[in-house]
Amino acid sequence: MSNMRLTRRRLLPVAAAFAGIGSRAARAAAYPSQTINFIIPYGPGGSFDSYGRKFSVLLQQNLPSQVNVEPINTPGAAGKEAIFQLLQDPPDGYNISLINIPGILISKKTGNLPLDNLTWIANLGRDSYGLAVSKTSGINSVADLQALGAKRALKFSSTGKGSTDYFATKVFASALGFKVSLVSGYNDSPNSVVAVTRGDVDAVVHSLATLKQLEASGLAKIIFVFQETSPIPGVEDATTIKQPDLGQIFQWRPVVGPAGLPPDVVATLSSALVKSVNTPDAASWAAGLGTTLFPLDQAGTLAMLKTQEALIAKWQHALA
Repeated sequence: MSNMRLTRRRLLPVAAAFAGIGSRAARAAAYPSQTINFIIPYGPGGSFDSYGRKFSVLLQQNLPSQVNVEPINTPGAAGKEAIFQLLQDPPDGYNISLINIPGILISKKTGNLPLDNLTWIANLGRDSYGLAVSKTSGINSVADLQALGAKRALKFSSTGKGSTDYFATKVFASALGFKVSLVSGYNDSPNSVVAVTRGDVDAVVHSLATLKQLEASGLAKIIFVFQETSPIPGVEDATTIKQPDLGQIFQWRPVVGPAGLPPDVVATLSSALVKSVNTPDAASWAAGLGTTLFPLDQAGTLAMLKTQEALIAKWQHALA
C-alpha cells in the first residue's frame, strides 16, 4: 500500500519532468494545470479525513483553473509518515497535506521531524478540547480529579505521543500538580474516547464536539473545557481554575507543502483555501460535523505556529 501511495503522489510530477515542461517559473505561472494531491495524514474516518475529503472538493471549486484535487490517505507514525513523504516531494504545488498542530510539534522538539523545511500555506479550522469522565464516576470537578491524583497516578487514554490529546493531557496534569499514566495503543480516536466509558481509564481529553456526543449518549460527563470561557454552563474552564495556558490549547488544521514552494503558488493555494472555508457549503458541513472553521492565510498561519511553538517550549518539561 505504501508503494502505491508513493506512485500516485509522484506520478504526475515525474511524468511532467520527463515530458520537459519548461522551467519551474513557467510551471508556477500556469499553476495549477494538473491534479493536486491533498494528503490526509491519517487513515479513513475521523476528523482529519473529513477535512481532507471536504476541502478537496471545495478547493477544486475555488482554484483559478479547474483541475482535480484528489484526497489521499497516508497514515502512519501518528501523522508523521505523510509529512516525511511530503518533504521529499517536488516544490510544485501538486502535493499538499493537512498537518496536526500542536501535536506534531512535539516531534520537532525531539529532533525527529524538520518542520521548518515545510511551506505553511493556510489554516482551515480550530477545535476546542474538553476533559470527560465516566457518567458513573465519582469525579465531578477538577478539584475531585486533583484529590484522586494526590493518592495515585491518574489514568488517561491517548491516541499517541504525536497527538493534541497527549499534549493537552500532559500540560493539564503538570499545571495541576498530579501524576498521569497515559494508556495508548488504541487503533483510533473513537476507541480512545470510549475507553473512559468502559472504566479502562479515569478520564479522557479529546475534541469537545466528540465529548459532547458522548455526554449526550449518557455515557460520560464533561468536567473541564480547554477555553478561556466555557461554552457549557457549570463546566470549569482555564479561567475558573486560574490556568490561562490551558485556554490556548486547540486542535489546529493547517495545510502545508514541500520546502521551497514558489510564493505565487503559495498565494494561489492560500487564497483558494481561505475562500473555500468562507463558503456557505463549508459552514453547513462544519455545523454538521461539530467542528469550528478558523480560516488563516499564510501570514496568519505562521503567526499561529509561533504561538503554538512558544506554548510547547514553555511546557516542554511536562512532556518527558
